[in-house]
Amino acid sequence: MSEFRERFREANISLTLPRENENDVNRLVRMHSGEKRNIELRPFRRQLDFWAFCIAAALSIQLAPREGSYQKKMFIQTSQDIMSEDLCAFLAVIAIAKLGHDSPEAGEIKHIIELANRLAAAGCPYVLQKIGENALISPLDQAIGLARMLRNNMLEMQEIGVA
Repeated sequence: MSEFRERFREANISLTLPRENENDVNRLVRMHSGEKRNIELRPFRRQLDFWAFCIAAALSIQLAPREGSYQKKMFIQTSQDIMSEDLCAFLAVIAIAKLGHDSPEAGEIKHIIELANRLAAAGCPYVLQKIGENALISPLDQAIGLARMLRNNMLEMQEIGVA
């Protein structure tokens, strides 16, 4: 996977989310706020973490990748160096599962990131809606509850042979 990470770094491809969600996303991310330590209100350390969570949510509830190219994009502020080996492996596995192991696109960084961006775009409104459902519960507790629910979804799908 370090080859994937290197290829991603060299390709310099942007990670994106829909711009219409930018303010809501940034309210949940500590990276660009004065509240760097307030995890209760801002449960995601970086935009990248929120982006990856949206991908996992989209996969768990079986959302289709957002079709086409959404015009107004929010570019995830990231240096290519923060893509962890685990995240790179996650994206590669998703690409193989969605595109097929025989697909030439499954090995091309551009297509892998495009698929990931489209999945994140599909999952983003769902995640924002779920985390914002109850103003009496902290965003952190809502994010943890959502993660728990998504995990249980995946386990149930595995039991019945869907996943």
